[in-house]
Amino acid sequence: MNRTTRIQELDEEVETPDQEAQLITIDSINESNKWVNLRAKVTQLWDSEHESIDQIGLIGDETGTIKFVKWAKSELAPLEEGKSYSFENLTTDEFEERFSVKFNKSSSIKELDEDIETVDREPQLVSIADINQSEQWINLRAKVVQLWDSEHESIDQIGLIGDETGTIKFVKWAKSELAPLEEGKSYSFENLTTDEFEERSSVKFNKSSSIKELDEDIETPDREAQLVEIDSINESNKWVNLRAKVVQLWESEHESIDQVGLVGDETGTIKFVKWAKSELPSLEEGKSYSFENLTTDEFEERFSVKFNKSSSINELDEDIEVGFSATEFTGAMVHIQDGSGLIRRCPICNRALMKGTCMEHGNVDGIHDLRIKAVLDDGTMVQEALFNREITESISGITLEEAKEMAVDALDQSVVMDEMKKRLLGRYYTMSGSILDRYMLVENVWLVEGVPDNGIDALLAEVT
Repeated sequence: MNRTTRIQELDEEVETPDQEAQLITIDSINESNKWVNLRAKVTQLWDSEHESIDQIGLIGDETGTIKFVKWAKSELAPLEEGKSYSFENLTTDEFEERFSVKFNKSSSIKELDEDIETVDREPQLVSIADINQSEQWINLRAKVVQLWDSEHESIDQIGLIGDETGTIKFVKWAKSELAPLEEGKSYSFENLTTDEFEERSSVKFNKSSSIKELDEDIETPDREAQLVEIDSINESNKWVNLRAKVVQLWESEHESIDQVGLVGDETGTIKFVKWAKSELPSLEEGKSYSFENLTTDEFEERFSVKFNKSSSINELDEDIEVGFSATEFTGAMVHIQDGSGLIRRCPICNRALMKGTCMEHGNVDGIHDLRIKAVLDDGTMVQEALFNREITESISGITLEEAKEMAVDALDQSVVMDEMKKRLLGRYYTMSGSILDRYMLVENVWLVEGVPDNGIDALLAEVT
C-alpha cells in the first residue's frame, strides 16, 4: 500500500457517453470519452508490458497518427503492421494533453482492400536537444553512454545514448530483433520513434529501425561526475559522486538487481539501485562509503541513484551522519505485514533472511531480531511503518529474549507475530519518523487513549 486517498463508491449512477459513433479523421479528435469510427492504417506495433493489453501502437490516416490500446478482454482479431482497417466503436482518451483511442468489447475491426495513406513519416536526422515531441520518426547519430539492466522480458536493451547536444533514454524492444548495442560505441540510428512520459522524452527502436556502427567517436557532454549532496539532486541522467551511509537495505524482487535500499548524508536520503551486472562489492547497512560515477534517475517526481559498471565503491573510516526530516502520523493499526515479529538477519549484510537464506550470501547462521511492518489508517490515508527492535519491544511489550522463548515453546516463530497482532491491531497510535520510500522509519510512537472504536472493525475488515 502507498499513502493514498481512500476511494469511496458513489451513490449516483455515472453517466456513460452516447455510443452512436461517428466516422471522423484522426486530426479531429480533441475530446476524451467520445465514441468514434476510424479508417486507418497500423503504422507501428509496440510491445506491451501488461497482460491486460493485447496490442498497443500507432494508427494513422491522411491527417495524422494516434496511439491505440486494444485490451485483451476485447477479444478482437489481431492487427498487422502496415495493413489498413475500418475501426468502429472506439473510445477516445486523454492523458497529459495527448489523445489516444481504445478498443473494447463493442468495437469491431474490418480489414480494407485499399491502402490508407498516412502523413509522411520520413524521419529526419536530428540532434538530441531538438527532441521535444512524442510520436515523431527520427534518425540519430549517437553514442551509447550507458546500458541498464531491464526488468521486463519484452525489453531487449535500455539505457542512455548521447550526442554533442545531450543524452536521452532509449528502449529497444526484444521483438525488434536488432543487433545488440555496446556501451561506448557510436552508431547511426534510423527510424526511431520519440515518446514522452511525465515531460521526459525518450526514443524507441522497432522492427523498422536500423543500426549501423560508426568508425568515428561521437562526442557527448562532459559526464565528469561532481561530488554533490543528496538534497541537491534535482535532475535525472546526471553523473554524480556521493559520500553517504547505507541507511537501509531492502529485499529485491528482481534477479537483475543486486542490492536496493536507501543511502543518506547530512542533507537527506535517497533510494539507490545496484544492478547485478555492475559486479560491485556488497554494501553493508550502517556503513559509510564514497560512491563515484552514479547516475541519477526520476520516477513520479522522486529521485534515485543507480550504480553501473563504471561506478566505484570505497568504504570510509568515518561515520556519515544522516539528516532526516521528521513527520508525524496518527491512525489505527489495521494490519501487520508478513516479515514481522521474530526474524533472522544475515550476520554479514544485515538483510532479513527468507527461509533461512540471504539473497546475497546464501545459507548463513542468522542473527535473531525483532521488527514490525505495520499499516496505520487515519480514515483518509494509510501509512506503512517500520518499527525496529527497540520500538517493537516498547510497543508490543515483548522483548527479543521473550520472543525467542515463545518460538521455542511453540516450535513455531510465527506465534510471536500472532501475539503482536492480538496486542496491537485496532489501537490508535501517533508515530514520528522519516518517510523513506513508502515506509515511515519510526523513531517514536505513543498510544493514543480514548479514541472511539467507531469504524475500527470496518477498517480491519478491509485489510484482513
